[in-house]
Amino acid sequence: MNELDVLPKTSVQIYQSDNYHGSGVLVETDGVFYVFSAAHVICQDINKPLKLDGFYGVSEEYGKIEFDNLIGEHKAIQEYDIAIIAIDQKHNFLGFPKICFCEDISFPENSYTFRGTQKSSALKPHTVTPCHLDTLINEESSFCLKVPLDAYTDMKGSVGAEVLGGYSGSGIFIKEADNNYLVGIAQNIDKDDFTGVNCRSIKVIKDSFLPNINIADFHGGNAQLKLNIAEIRRNVTQGMIDERKKSNDYGDVENLTRKMNSFMKDWTPEDLDGFINDILVWEDIEHSKIRNHSSYRDLIENAKAIWASGNKKYQVSSIQQGNERFHKILDELTDLLKGELEGTSIKSSSTVIAAGEIARLLANCTLDFKK
Repeated sequence: MNELDVLPKTSVQIYQSDNYHGSGVLVETDGVFYVFSAAHVICQDINKPLKLDGFYGVSEEYGKIEFDNLIGEHKAIQEYDIAIIAIDQKHNFLGFPKICFCEDISFPENSYTFRGTQKSSALKPHTVTPCHLDTLINEESSFCLKVPLDAYTDMKGSVGAEVLGGYSGSGIFIKEADNNYLVGIAQNIDKDDFTGVNCRSIKVIKDSFLPNINIADFHGGNAQLKLNIAEIRRNVTQGMIDERKKSNDYGDVENLTRKMNSFMKDWTPEDLDGFINDILVWEDIEHSKIRNHSSYRDLIENAKAIWASGNKKYQVSSIQQGNERFHKILDELTDLLKGELEGTSIKSSSTVIAAGEIARLLANCTLDFKK
């Protein structure tokens, strides 16, 4: 995105009469313009019904913006601290950039940016950049961003909410992307826990306020993830094969191939490709989907205890016995994941996901099969 062009056109200051309350982001979807903001910008006590009496917006690019009405039920406004404000249709925002709504923030190379106004006498809009993800989206569809230290403190020694409080309601964009991706709304500014901003995902707005908005994939979303994994997989596999040719002292490579030999006779480089691919795919899904699942954690801990790890050894009387124990745990994990992923787009991958996790555990274990 060209933030110098886009952010001034989307950044909005929200006033009641002449009193500045906070920031917002101007967006357009299906020919209708809205200002997205945090509900507490309109009313500090969001337990009370929100009213737009006397409220209006000021755009750097378009001047004064008259508000029409609030979208959504009070229960959702209260639960998520989100305000969706419809704009008076008489406004004509010439040259307004196309905004894509996106909930995919899982790519580690991404950085983020937002523009708002401090609660100070200057009231000058300022862009905070580059920001980086501190935590992924959780069950409340919120996430945290780390912001640069110079944006979090000022020369007077103020920190956190005292400096960035006026930025509540700002739109969070992916920085330097091909399109203008809006991923969330800035809400609460951490005072001293970390130099960051708590944000609400755009998913909440789609689910609870504007169900017709289109959620776009960032750079192809899952398709791009698969391409990245395929490239890593090829490189890692070739590196392992090359190392295996060089020396009889194989180290980790030998450890991995011994395990492949134990569970799959006459395996090929393509089998090793699949083995590594399972590990990489699972790492992404486990991080975002399954990590806090208590039954999953218990099953994995039990598996670790059975297989042992580090310098310990797990001994069985035959490879067949080892395979039986291996497949029993694999089946249990597959069944658990099928249930957990019911209704999601990755349910069909539960067998592959389970195999990937088993592969990761085995890669960290020393197995000793007695003849």
